[in-house]
Amino acid sequence: MSSTFKAGVITAVGEVELVDVPLPEPGYGEALVQIEATAICTWEQRTYSGAQSNRLPFLGGHEIAGKIVSFGPGYKGSLKVGDRVAVGASSCGSCHWCYTGKDRVCEQHYGGQVEYEQGWGPGGFAEYKIHPADGLFAVGDVAADVAALSEPLSCALHAARLSGAGVGMDVVILGAGVMGLLNVIAMKKHGARVIVSEIDAVRLEKAKQIGADVIIDASKEDPIEAVKKLTDGRGADIVLAAIGHKVANEQGMKMIAPRGTFVVFAAAHPETPIEVSPNTMHNQEHRILGVLSSEKEDFYIATKLIRQGQVDLKPLIQNKYPLSKLGAALDEAILPGTYRIVVETK
Repeated sequence: MSSTFKAGVITAVGEVELVDVPLPEPGYGEALVQIEATAICTWEQRTYSGAQSNRLPFLGGHEIAGKIVSFGPGYKGSLKVGDRVAVGASSCGSCHWCYTGKDRVCEQHYGGQVEYEQGWGPGGFAEYKIHPADGLFAVGDVAADVAALSEPLSCALHAARLSGAGVGMDVVILGAGVMGLLNVIAMKKHGARVIVSEIDAVRLEKAKQIGADVIIDASKEDPIEAVKKLTDGRGADIVLAAIGHKVANEQGMKMIAPRGTFVVFAAAHPETPIEVSPNTMHNQEHRILGVLSSEKEDFYIATKLIRQGQVDLKPLIQNKYPLSKLGAALDEAILPGTYRIVVETK
């Protein structure tokens, strides 16, 4: 094995560089992972396009699948060298948040972040990565590009779990980009009837393909009235905004039924405050729920669903590039209407 490895770094808006990084040894409780594939998420897209400010140089890539090369001392789990895994969140296991089942808030949640002389970040655009061993989840022989989507699927499963989604509920997803579609999958797994509102006809068709029960073309009809009609005037039990936009927030708040939940799933850049009526929230017992990432429970379930073939994520993958073409991959990823672009190290 070489003493160095290649890593992709976003050095400025619209600029990337491949650098040589010394190959580290895993420390206590850590593992060295040989990366096979990393999907490009909106965090990397916004950093590359300049839509979101970030500390540069940035070693992006956090939707990762690979193979375990070695363990540091202290690992006592069931994984073995050579196992193929998805890279997920870590936790300390002994803080208030871990003890109370909220390990996403644990300070160790982002313990896999790397800090090299060449930059910082989750470090997935690379050939290798050191990661806490407790944040690795088996994916078996699933193709690496699909396994890399374990992380975003886990976020959607987290949203479904926290929102209280269940059998027979009416759930509206606003936006049918990749994360909107993953939320369709997650809500369907919880037994809900899923309604998707979107203005793009191609994305609406993809939502139907993924499993949405009803689609609403919001460019042709009032989605609020459509949701009310579909629910006998009640509104939806849960509305999830998979797009960070003022209009989506306004529509979503008007779609929820009494005792309904509005889920803020997507970050907004630029940010626009959500306007709410305290009296309406009080009288209707509405709830607003923010969702950022996922917990170990969600990540484990995501990899289990993928490993067992219970979900089909292949329709969400648009294109694949080698690590040497990271710039071209990011150029395509930031185009409007794209699905997941995957970077491979083979």
